[in-house]
Amino acid sequence: MAFQQGLSGLSIASKALDAISNNVSNSGTVGYKQAGAQFADVFAASLSAGSSTQVGIGASVATVAQQFTQGNISTSSSTLDLAVNGQGFFRMSDNGSITYTRNGQFHVDKNGYVVNSSGLRLTGNTFDAKGLPNGVGGDIRLSYGDADPKATTEAGYNVNLDSRSSSPAALTVATLYGTGVPATVGTPLVLTAANNRLTVAVDGEASATVTIPVGSYADSSSLVAALQTAIDQTSLKGRLVASSDSNGVLSLASERGGRLSSLLVGGTAAAGLKIPSGTTVNGSNAVVATLSSASVAPFTIAPVPAAGTTSTLSIAVDGAAAIPVTINAATYPDSTSLVAALQTAVNATALNGKVVVGADADGRITFSSTLAGGQSSMAVTGGVATDLAIPTFTATANSGGFSITDPTSYTSTTSQTVYDSLGNPHTQSLYFVKTAQANKWDVYTSLDGGFPPEIDPITGLHSPTTVSFDSNGGLLTPKTIATTYTVTTGATKDLTITIDLNNSTQFGNSFGVSSLSQDGYKPGTLSGLTVEADGTILGNFSNGQSRTMGQVLLTNFRNPNGLVSVGGNQWQWTPEAGAVDGAGAPPGTGTLGVLQSAAIEESNVDLTSELVNMITQQRAYQANAQSIKTQDQILQTLVNLR
Repeated sequence: MAFQQGLSGLSIASKALDAISNNVSNSGTVGYKQAGAQFADVFAASLSAGSSTQVGIGASVATVAQQFTQGNISTSSSTLDLAVNGQGFFRMSDNGSITYTRNGQFHVDKNGYVVNSSGLRLTGNTFDAKGLPNGVGGDIRLSYGDADPKATTEAGYNVNLDSRSSSPAALTVATLYGTGVPATVGTPLVLTAANNRLTVAVDGEASATVTIPVGSYADSSSLVAALQTAIDQTSLKGRLVASSDSNGVLSLASERGGRLSSLLVGGTAAAGLKIPSGTTVNGSNAVVATLSSASVAPFTIAPVPAAGTTSTLSIAVDGAAAIPVTINAATYPDSTSLVAALQTAVNATALNGKVVVGADADGRITFSSTLAGGQSSMAVTGGVATDLAIPTFTATANSGGFSITDPTSYTSTTSQTVYDSLGNPHTQSLYFVKTAQANKWDVYTSLDGGFPPEIDPITGLHSPTTVSFDSNGGLLTPKTIATTYTVTTGATKDLTITIDLNNSTQFGNSFGVSSLSQDGYKPGTLSGLTVEADGTILGNFSNGQSRTMGQVLLTNFRNPNGLVSVGGNQWQWTPEAGAVDGAGAPPGTGTLGVLQSAAIEESNVDLTSELVNMITQQRAYQANAQSIKTQDQILQTLVNLR
């Protein structure tokens, strides 16, 4: 009878329509996989051999299989929305009960766990607050603590030093000043026994000669007092007043308002009403200088040198033995003639070509080392006041050489920010000085304008490291410089940094910085998350650093249709699915797909196809109903035979 076949047809058509309707209803479910009813025919058991007249007794639903094909991937605004592009399932934990899903819509709960909308926790490799791995297959929990600072231990400088550069010349200057005068104070007033007289006339009357005793005067005030005493011993008493201003400039004025008609110094007319200021030796005139009011340098009146006497200076360059330089005693009309005489005397010694004598704008005598580069230093001593009509020579040796504040003392410089153990920023600077030797440079380092403890006794700075290059511009040695700085910010006292110059060059191009790098950083707060294709979850911090906070693992099965759907877009494992590969593996390994962050995998249901299938199953249902109706009509015919 056809009733059984018709009923079975209605049953499977109804089952197929159920599957189709379920597909349609889940066409918007993330990660949903389309299901389809699969049928099988049914035959009655027979004890006889097969027969060509055997007729089946209907059909049944063999299985409802899901299609685990890739769904379309669309973007989203959440970093923790994850889509699997390829094979694999997310592994979820519910108090130890494991399920699997393709729905990657996750968020972080109040305890820091990565969960789905049902509160199930995503599993994978776990990491501690330092970014170190501490488990496999556990519930992924994100640590939201701040990133600790890290002190800089390595700093990279990839630079090109201009091979065309020349070394800075005349690095050291020794300046001669008057006896007892510090380097910061100008030349003192010096009078010789031949010019210690002032001849003064007031209002055109007969002049009077004022004689100042030979000797030393501690300051301009004491000299003014001596001068006034000498004036008061002449006919000018009560008519002429000596004084000095705050700059130590001596002046003479008529006490009764009269006019100074003439002022002679050593027999030569003086310009203006003030004793002329400067450092020039004008014949037998006085050498007159301006001193600051704070000066305690003496004013010296020295006797005229005896004829035929000499004065000897000793000059040492670069720490070598001092070489005596002898100059004839004489009265030099100006600084130019004195410089010429000194240079002649220097050139007559082994210092010829090594030391240049000069004078500055104030007429002060200077000695310069002409040795290029290096760390030249100079000392000048000796000279007797009674031998020359100029002050006793004393030399103040300038530090010379490299100086941060003197851009002419170095060839090139660059800097970058480094950090101490508390994350405090500091500026590390490198200064490159071309030496006189080919392909060699001195490198000085500083931190915040200060220098490491190893101080050079001459420059007062950190001793430089000399680096050398080959003829092709490549760096030979050393490629790294180890240096230690002292910091006072409460951090670890010593900040040791290895400076890496490995990729630096010396070509015929202008100085340039290709790259700067260092491995330290300040503290940071979490500013965002990033999920890599291999499932690594990175925490991004405000200091530019990142830290591994977890890694998503995927699981795959030989027979995904062996999984049992438990609702919530979750499946559970059954033996039919095949062996489970433990806690899973990182995305992208083996046959596993990769992860795409801020994306979701849409349902793979094809609505057009499902609607067509629905019509087809509807027709099948109607046809099976018709077969039952036909069978009923046949039976009715049999009944009507009575």
